[in-house]
Amino acid sequence: MWRFLLFSFLFAYGSVWSQDLTVPQEILDELKTVVLSTEEDTFMFRVALPDNYDKSKSYKCFIGLSGGDQTVEKVNYCYAAWFRSGYFHKYITILPVVHKDTINFKDYSKARIEDLLKAINEQYILDPQWLIAGTSDGGIAAFNFVAASPERFEGIITSPGILSDSIAPNSDWNHLKVILAYGELDDKKWIKGAKTTAKRLKKSVASVTLVKLTGQGHILPIKFNADKMYDPYFIGSK
Repeated sequence: MWRFLLFSFLFAYGSVWSQDLTVPQEILDELKTVVLSTEEDTFMFRVALPDNYDKSKSYKCFIGLSGGDQTVEKVNYCYAAWFRSGYFHKYITILPVVHKDTINFKDYSKARIEDLLKAINEQYILDPQWLIAGTSDGGIAAFNFVAASPERFEGIITSPGILSDSIAPNSDWNHLKVILAYGELDDKKWIKGAKTTAKRLKKSVASVTLVKLTGQGHILPIKFNADKMYDPYFIGSK
């Protein structure tokens, strides 16, 4: 049933991303394009490095999975609206881009996800556990990424996101801290999906918190303070 609902409202939301996705140049200047190849594949990323980045040092890693068709334009916008937070100034922020086919990250196989994560891990010196976030299709994909390699991640933040019926969280998820944010004005199916996901995860993860973004819909404006999604993760629920 959930697969049918997901198809229905994901198809309906394709037109939402036709809005103006212009990002100020000063924000775009924070990102660079990185292309990494493995024996199996080639991946493109938009990357924001910490201030005074030193490639010989280890850094925390934040992966942000964008919504829509995850093109460079969508990824740039999602960075500006969702993933550009003061909490990540000391992180390497990595934003995957769909660049050579039409396969959305939510449809990546376990093997392809593992290959993508391996490419990142071989490019940078990173702390053992990473933080992952996603919005819309990227919010669905974030759970798939964790399912492929749960030991790789310390936490998941989606805004919004839904745990697929095909994923059965187990004891390997017990350490994860999960934040499920959703727009107060978003479609009811996304809101219900976030709440249903919270119920499914409650007994399988270290903690799960629902965060309602007052006055917001499915697409956040760039002027939105993204820290509202991340405050519960870093300083706890108020």
